[in-house]
Amino acid sequence: SSGINAEYGQVITMLKESQCPCNETQRQIQQKVEALNQYHDFNNYLIYVLAQLKSEEESTRSLAGLILKNNLKVYYHTFPASSKQFIKQQCLSCIGEEEEVEVCMD
Repeated sequence: SSGINAEYGQVITMLKESQCPCNETQRQIQQKVEALNQYHDFNNYLIYVLAQLKSEEESTRSLAGLILKNNLKVYYHTFPASSKQFIKQQCLSCIGEEEEVEVCMD
């Protein structure tokens, strides 16, 4: 549906904008991430960007993975079962792929 596509577009735009080193931009992006964390679909979008959107730049996909990793650490217990399952399936689909996307695990 067009609503879902618009939401994906917003997530992609935010991920690209967050690569700007400007402090003000970084502060705004952090606020957006915090607001988007209220929606469980946000994490589904992040894993989709990481696992499926091969046409996106590696830096964009890597950042999606980093935000998702942080969200999993903090919020996983609050995710609905459907989101947990979707994220697991998408992660498993990435195993064995030749292309690597680095996600800092610190």
